[in-house]
Amino acid sequence: MKTWERVVIFAARSIVFLALISSLMYGKLDQILAALAGFISLFVPSFVRWIYSHPSKRVWPWVSPFYNDGVYTLFAIFMAFHVTFLNVPFLHLDLYNQVWGYADVPSHLLGGLVTWVIFNEVVLEASRMYNQDWSTKKIVWISFFALTLVGVTWEFLEVLMQSDMPWLYETVANKTQDVIMEIVGFLIGIILVYRFKYPYSLYDPFKKSWAPGITGNPEGAFSGVK
Repeated sequence: MKTWERVVIFAARSIVFLALISSLMYGKLDQILAALAGFISLFVPSFVRWIYSHPSKRVWPWVSPFYNDGVYTLFAIFMAFHVTFLNVPFLHLDLYNQVWGYADVPSHLLGGLVTWVIFNEVVLEASRMYNQDWSTKKIVWISFFALTLVGVTWEFLEVLMQSDMPWLYETVANKTQDVIMEIVGFLIGIILVYRFKYPYSLYDPFKKSWAPGITGNPEGAFSGVK
């Protein structure tokens, strides 16, 4: 893991921890649960790497995002923004519902970006692992379809939950905006992956960095996997 990635992840954990403390002091139940879930989630990839340092080839495509430092970093950035906007630490400001009507714009953009790079890596590694030899366009379109499906499904779920959680109410225009921002996140992801090969490359084999000393590339597609 690069030094700057470690700094970003540490900063995100610190921000979300402060948001959790603030939520416990001033927040509502949904803010407390969001901050707690966000804080725990920022340790999940490290925990998975620790308990499952040699992922098997059978499950590798499905767990590969846990072992990608770049995906970890992007997820940390998203979570820091999302939790902070829900309850700015110690200011008791809910930017989503009280202060800034467009606070969900960066949240959905980053969420779309992170969700797509995760889906795309799973599809990419599945193609390599199972010798599907899918084109990069096919891989991108499959992951884009999955992103759109999840985004639209989530908006419908919010509608169904409005009776119990009235703060989830949004107009049709706002829900359309949410999906559009997730697509913008996808477009940014395309630029990162194609132009900068971050958090991974669509062409180069996956390079492990979580377990130095592990070698072996039996399928010619990745290393560090049994």
